[in-house]
Amino acid sequence: MKPINAISWPTERIDSVKLLQHYMLAVASPLGLDFGKSTVSPLFIVNGLINGVCSESERRSALSHWWRVIDEIGIRDFSDRSVLIARLAVSLLSPTQEDDLDLGEQLSWFLEILGFLGLNVDQAIERMQIHFEFY
Repeated sequence: MKPINAISWPTERIDSVKLLQHYMLAVASPLGLDFGKSTVSPLFIVNGLINGVCSESERRSALSHWWRVIDEIGIRDFSDRSVLIARLAVSLLSPTQEDDLDLGEQLSWFLEILGFLGLNVDQAIERMQIHFEFY
C-alpha cells in the first residue's frame, strides 16, 4: 500500500485541489451521510465547485456554517456523531486553490474523520490507491 506522502500531485494547484475533491466526493457520496437539515450540503457545494456552478464565496459561507456547528456543539468532541459530520463537512470544504495548505494532510484528516465515524476506512484507502498516481 502506497502512503499519502507518495502521491504525485499535479503541478498546478487547481488540478491538485480538483483531484482531491473528486476523490473525497467519490468516497463520501455513496456513504449516504446525513448532513442534517442544513441547506449547506458540503457534497452539493464541492460538486458545484468542480462543475463551476458554485462560487468560492459559497464555499467560504458553507465552511463558516460548519465551523459554527462545531463551535456550538463542542470543538473538542470526537465522539458526538453530529460534530463528526460537521468535521467531515469542514474537511470536504477546506481544500482550496488559494490556500497553501498541504493537500496530503487534508486527505489524511478526511480519512481520520471517516474512522472516527466508524466507517470503512480500508475501502477509502483502497480507492485512494486507484484514484491517485504515486511516485
